[in-house]
Amino acid sequence: MEQNQKLHNLRHSLAHILASAVLEMFPKAQLGVGPVIENGFYYDFLLPRSLTPQDLSKLEKRMRALVQEKLAFERQEMTTAEAKKFFADRNQPFKVQLIGDIEKFGTTKADEILNSEKLKVESGKADPGSPEKVSLYQTGKFIDLCRGGHVDSTSRIRTDAFKLDRASGAYWRGDQKNPQMQRIYGLAFETKDELQAYLKQLEEAAKRDHKVLGPKLDLFMFHPTAPGEPYWLPKGMVVLNELLQFWRTEHARRGYQEISAPLVNKKELWEISGHWDHYKENMFIADMGENDVYGVKAMNCPNAMLVFGSRLRSYKDLPLRLSDTDILHRYELAGTLNGLLRVRSFRQDDSHNYITEDMIESEFGEIFKIAKLFYGIFKMQYRYRLGTRPEGFLGDIKTWDKAEAALKRILEKSGKEYFIEEGDGAFYGPKIDILMKDALGREWQTGTIQLDFQQPKRFGLEYVDKDGNRKTPVVVHRVIYGSLERFIGLLIEHYAGMLPLWLSPVQISVLPISKKQNAYAKKVFKELTADNLRLRAELDDRDESIGKKIREAAMQKIPYQLILGEKEAKSGGAGSRSAWKVAVRTREGKDLGALPLKKFLARIQTEIEKKK
Repeated sequence: MEQNQKLHNLRHSLAHILASAVLEMFPKAQLGVGPVIENGFYYDFLLPRSLTPQDLSKLEKRMRALVQEKLAFERQEMTTAEAKKFFADRNQPFKVQLIGDIEKFGTTKADEILNSEKLKVESGKADPGSPEKVSLYQTGKFIDLCRGGHVDSTSRIRTDAFKLDRASGAYWRGDQKNPQMQRIYGLAFETKDELQAYLKQLEEAAKRDHKVLGPKLDLFMFHPTAPGEPYWLPKGMVVLNELLQFWRTEHARRGYQEISAPLVNKKELWEISGHWDHYKENMFIADMGENDVYGVKAMNCPNAMLVFGSRLRSYKDLPLRLSDTDILHRYELAGTLNGLLRVRSFRQDDSHNYITEDMIESEFGEIFKIAKLFYGIFKMQYRYRLGTRPEGFLGDIKTWDKAEAALKRILEKSGKEYFIEEGDGAFYGPKIDILMKDALGREWQTGTIQLDFQQPKRFGLEYVDKDGNRKTPVVVHRVIYGSLERFIGLLIEHYAGMLPLWLSPVQISVLPISKKQNAYAKKVFKELTADNLRLRAELDDRDESIGKKIREAAMQKIPYQLILGEKEAKSGGAGSRSAWKVAVRTREGKDLGALPLKKFLARIQTEIEKKK
């Protein structure tokens, strides 16, 4: 058995052990689902009261005791009718519902049904090959509906290699209309050392948490009147605008043309694109009455299609790369919102590149070069994930097969690490996602590159080829940063708030030691912020101790502090700027000593230009 499958089975087994312990503590608890997740597992319960930290401690202790009993995991089968009665008799309505879904949708979806946090079962089609029987697993006195994947005995589980992590709220099936359950998360590994290493990683992650650092550094805020929609504060806007300016400069060099489009469109636009049928539940809808219904823009592609189709294009216009950074809105469930990492309003560094079929490989190659540049600047490792045809796809299988084969060739040629996620493509075409690894080794999806043969046809887009024939273009949907909000959140955590000099909202803090140096400090500050430099500096001439000023500048993660004492002020009286000196200190506490101001400026200008 492969190592990852062994670990999966171990974690799945512990989910059952957790449920067994919960039923002992709360005999009337109703069970939801308990899937394996990254680094552990969770299980959802409908309980008579809210859980406390003390409850988690007791449950964890009881789990260890159950594990030490060397309990076997024994499989048995029941007909669906028998299983429904079995769980109905035990007041487990969620299990009865799951069995009903399995009866309706069949074995092909059984795994998804049993392990899904959010499954849109109501939109599926019944499977005539639905199973007559389902499997259950018994561990001691506990019996659960389950497809399997367990250790043969709890003797395979180390009692010092798992831990209950936390509890949170979760709606049944991820739908706010359903009962709110309590989700208990557990961590599980094969050894104690692996668990301890991960716990240390969690401690470091807590120190880097962008939800804490962002407000402390005055970058952004949230308010209950707009859940999941960040307010960008002045310093945060500096970071956002610097990233966008870099993006605009580099893309303009590569022939990208920026556009902007309405944020609200009539539903007819979304019906043409296919989003009304495939994505409406994630959109903000404005019903103005009298059949006047609008959708708030959740993605840029339909508007980009209209721009392309606004006049007849020639093959000489291709590739036509239409980029935009308009704000998008998506109705994410409240329970999934997570600081800047999952929001309801965000910007993308989006582009829709219109090409001919024979341009596909070269266009992807050029986009890969952009990704290498952008992620290389931040020293971020990344790999690719190929998403193939999903259920409910648009178009014909032959076209999909051709598109997927093209992307596989491109990935092989790139030499970059990638893997395939079956069924994970967009409804209009296969995609290549960029998975970024941060300083703690965590992996996040950021950018995506999608190949689309469908929407150009739906919008009737055409260009005239060199023989005078009209043809339909292929579209590459692509983002490199992805969501700017998510990317900035990841940057904050990647750098623990210490953003590179070129991105830092305040780059230099000028700190006179006493009032006697204030006049010189103002001269230095004026020099730093002059039109020819325009460095982002601040002057702290408060009547406070220099120690306090240094501590506060360091807490704000300002890259450089210029400490101005008697000797430095004296250099400022010499008349010539070339004689001016400053004592330089970094935010890490490194003392660079007294430097000529001119030399210091040359140093940081190089650092900014090279984006070190």
